[in-house]
Amino acid sequence: MFNFSNILSILGLKKMPEIGSINELSQFIDQNSAFVSQVTLYTYVKARAGTSFPKLFENADFLTSLSISRWHIFAASVCDLSLFAAAQFRASDHADDQDCAAISVEIGGNILKQVEQDDIDPKKFNTMIKHLKDRAKTADYATHAKGDGLFSVSSDAFMKWAPVVDEFKELDEEIMRNSMHLRWIGIRRELATRLDAGKTYSDWIEMKNQTRFAG
Repeated sequence: MFNFSNILSILGLKKMPEIGSINELSQFIDQNSAFVSQVTLYTYVKARAGTSFPKLFENADFLTSLSISRWHIFAASVCDLSLFAAAQFRASDHADDQDCAAISVEIGGNILKQVEQDDIDPKKFNTMIKHLKDRAKTADYATHAKGDGLFSVSSDAFMKWAPVVDEFKELDEEIMRNSMHLRWIGIRRELATRLDAGKTYSDWIEMKNQTRFAG
């Protein structure tokens, strides 16, 4: 549906609301990871299929492969964006690397744990959460706060899981990786602009204290 408000936001004519809580940050990561994974995947498959694209949606096996691919790319995207979001607290001097690691794992892990689907084994999400924990321990948050160094995993997932023959993916690798890279640029910029790091970090500290005292 056409949304004039969204068009104004894209054009920079309307100020987007700030992100000032962990819940709002989680929603941003969830929604934009879904957007990147779905739009990037569908756009590529449609371009590769050409005029045969509509017929593919009559093929049950293809639809199953598409759903499986989408969930794997989504999970990788959540992890990448969670790490990038956590790095913003390091860049603003609100959090050290240990806190950034905890924030990224908490947000990304909670999003993936709450996914409701029956296309892939739920254990796949648990494996991705474990990978996120491993990445979070060694991530260079100060370096990655502005760059795209944390987004290779979603790109790798796109290359691996896109339901296209390997021969085509080998030929299209540069195009595929660039398409994923370009989708992330605007989202990274929007997050850095909208995030009130002070408010959101304070909200996270308050949540931790409530959990600690409740226990």
